[in-house]
Amino acid sequence: MHKPITSTVMNCALQAVIWQPYLDDRGPGEPAILVERDASGLLVLTQEGRQLLIQTETLPALVKELKRLSTGGQV
Repeated sequence: MHKPITSTVMNCALQAVIWQPYLDDRGPGEPAILVERDASGLLVLTQEGRQLLIQTETLPALVKELKRLSTGGQV
């Protein structure tokens, strides 16, 4: 099975790295997350070779749910 074109056409200049720090109560940080925008406009989150493709239209819902989950369901 071939890889989707969005994972092979990664010629973008829009990138950010999110570092996950060491926390006293949780130990070593998790591996960094690379965030890129691919040629088709999708956001690609990569961590240790695993990729997650996100349509920009779903960002508001994703951010809302991440906030809700990070506060134990209270947003």
